[in-house]
This record gives sequence, C-alpha cells and structure tokens, in this order.
Amino acid sequence: MSASALPHCQFHPSAAAGWFCPACNANLCPGCAILEVLESEAFTELLSCGRCGGAAEVLKVHRSQSSFGKQLLGAWRYPLKKSGLLALLAVGAVVALSRAVFNFLPFLPGVVFLAVWLGSFWGALFWIVRSTALGAEHFTAPDFHNIFHDLVDPAIRGVMATLLIWVPAVIFFARNGDTRGATFWLMVLITLLYAPLALLFAATGQSKRSLLNPIKVVDVGMRLGRPYLMVVAWMVPLSLVGMILLAVDEGLSSLPVPLVASLLGEAISLYVPFVVARMLGLLLYTHGDRVGYGMASEFFEPALPGVKPRGKKRAARVTAQEGREAARPALQQRFIELEPEPAPAAPPEPLETQLVRAVETNALDQALALYRKLPERLPPLPAACHLAVGQKAATVGDYPLAVRALKQVAQHSPEDTLAPRSCVILARLYGERLGDTASAQKLYRHVVGRYPGTDAARFAQSRLPPT
Repeated sequence: MSASALPHCQFHPSAAAGWFCPACNANLCPGCAILEVLESEAFTELLSCGRCGGAAEVLKVHRSQSSFGKQLLGAWRYPLKKSGLLALLAVGAVVALSRAVFNFLPFLPGVVFLAVWLGSFWGALFWIVRSTALGAEHFTAPDFHNIFHDLVDPAIRGVMATLLIWVPAVIFFARNGDTRGATFWLMVLITLLYAPLALLFAATGQSKRSLLNPIKVVDVGMRLGRPYLMVVAWMVPLSLVGMILLAVDEGLSSLPVPLVASLLGEAISLYVPFVVARMLGLLLYTHGDRVGYGMASEFFEPALPGVKPRGKKRAARVTAQEGREAARPALQQRFIELEPEPAPAAPPEPLETQLVRAVETNALDQALALYRKLPERLPPLPAACHLAVGQKAATVGDYPLAVRALKQVAQHSPEDTLAPRSCVILARLYGERLGDTASAQKLYRHVVGRYPGTDAARFAQSRLPPT
C-alpha cells in the first residue's frame, strides 16, 4: 500500500499511522504508539498511546486503499514464478494428453478424456481465482477429491458460463466468417467485456442455472464497477500476447518430437488464461465485498503490517524533594563488594504467548509454525488467534490445520464476536475446497439460526438454496 493512501499520524503528518487512540481520537505512527511489556501477565503485550497513555488499537484499512493497478501489473509475473511455471507444465501436460486421446478415440469412449481435458483447464483457472481471493501469493496444488468434483463439474461450469460467447461465435463463422464487418468487432467487444465476468461468476460457486442468466452476471460487473473495467482494459494487451503465443505454439508443432511439442505448446498457451484468472482473483481479494464474496470485516487489514510501535513511555515528573534526595552523594561503602550471583535463567516463553504475539504483529507464517507445535488438546487462546491461523492455513493450502483452528472458535468461543465469521469461513472451506457440500450447508444453517442479523448470517443465507 502506498504511503499516500494510508492515514497519517495526528502529531507527525508526514508519517503513516498504524494505530488509533480512542481516548484522544488520534491516529498514531510507530513513534507515537507504545508496546508495553507486562511481565506479570500471561499475555505480556499492551498497546498504548504515547501522548495520553490511553489504550491504543491497531488501525485497519480497506484493501481497496492499495493500488489495484500495481496488483494487476504484478499478475503478469504470477505464471512465471517457480510454482506458476510448474503449474503451466502440469496442466499443459494433462490437457495435451487428454486432448490427444480424445481426438484418437471415437466420441462416446472419448467423453471421459473430453471431461479431463476441459475439467483440467477450467478447474485450474477456477482454483487460481479462488486461492488468489483468499490471499495466496503463489500457485498451490489443489486437492483432488473425486472425478466429478474436480473434473466434470468445472468442465460443465466453464462451458455453461461461456455458452453465450462461443455459441454465437460458432453460428457467425458457420454462416459467413467475415472478420471485417461491424458484427465481428461487436462480438469481439462483447467477448472482452463478458468473458472475464463469466469466468469470475463460475469460479465463485454460483448455481449452474444462474450461469445462463446474463442479467445476474452483468449485475456483478456493474457492482464491481471501475476495478472490473481495469481488468477488461488489460484484456487488450493480453489478447495480443495470446496471439503471439499461439504463433509460437504453431511453430512448436513442427518439432520432430510431437508429444513434447504438444506439451510445451499447451503450457505456453495457458499463460494468458492464468494471468486473467490471477487478475480476477485479485479483484475479489480487493473488492469482493461489493458483490457479497465474503464478509465486510475480512477486507480490512492492519495499515502497517509487520511494523512494531517504537514509542517510549514518558518519564514521570520528579518533585523538588525527590530531586534533592537523588542528588545527595551516596554513603561510602564500608564493605567489600562481592561479585553478584548470576541471575537464574528465565524459563522458556510458552508457545501460546509467542503465538499471540505473532498474531498481534501480523507475523502469520510464524504463527502458523507455532500453532503446528501446540498439542492436540490446545491451551486457552483468544478466538482471534484461531481465526488468524485458520485463514492463513487456508491460504497456503493446509486445510486440515485450517479446519482444526476454525473449529476451536465455534466449539469453545461460540459467544465471541468472531464466532459467526469463523463458522462462515469453515463452511466455505468445506464447500469450496474439500467438496463437502453437506457440511457446508449445515454450517450455513447454523450461522443463520444462531447469529441472526449479523453480516455472517446474511452471507450464509445467500449460500443456502431457496426454500
């Protein structure tokens, strides 16, 4: 996030603020906020204001305050990272092999390989959109549950979502195929505007019937507004890059090793779809609350993640009498000073204390490692720690740990304000990652019944089938 987009300190206008003091109603920079250590308490850190001494809070800002344009520019590098290159090769190999077998076999036996071909392609794109929307920085391998959930269903959803694009295109080229008329360029414009939205709509788990309803799809685009148009604007240079890569693919087909050439060609041709999926995932990660993807509170993050307060507590005022006492010369010692005994070694800090500190300072990788070391029978921890670990574990693809952490909030802190949010995230994990629709629906119904009127209940209700 750029410094200009951040709130600034009340007392140092040139410094970005990361904390807020309700007592004096002031934003605080690291130099004005104090992190105090209370050794007598189980959880030893206390945030306070360096001006008035009141309790301070972490200042959170909406993700949309960051430069969305810079994020989209970074999406071009996503497939070129190590994990992205491996994904391009892996998905390219599956697509190339399944397509080759499909073209070789008669239609009916080849339907299975058609599902593998289309399911691998669409499933990879949907996975990139959803994992990016959760905050993942790299491509993580999706968990395979069954053929229908991971191959057939994505293939059906992808074909249905783009039905209103490819069917008119097939009819148009079957009749005349003239690429110089106004009709052709109108179809190109509609494709640029509608295709990313169709992919986004299909990736977010919408019902198959709604995929065929262009009014619902366009409504999502209108609510996303300018950020979606920024994604559409990138489609023009991406289309040009795609045409160049297709020409490279054609050149590879002349190599004397057809299988390797086909694999490399498919991997290269997947670059543009991967970038588009990454951009759409960033759109949901930053502006998903506009279309009800997640709860509003999920889109606010610490203004200065990883930065610790550096303020010092003000020295107490010294009275005149105390000053005179302090100024008196010390009495001359009349004994031989002995070497002080070494202080006993401090006992190791409990893991749960380290975990709380890691969560408070947004060191979530460290928090994840500490949580894994805790015993199965967890010690008492704040609900915020379980929630932060659960979200981070889901982001990196450690779903068993995410489920374990999120269940702790629902089971042991059901009255906490974070409990409904934890239940919703857990339900989304079951439904969107683990393929357990029954458990997801059960949790959504629980949230609607247990926490009526909350943002979580409204979101859960939108995910339940109409009665």
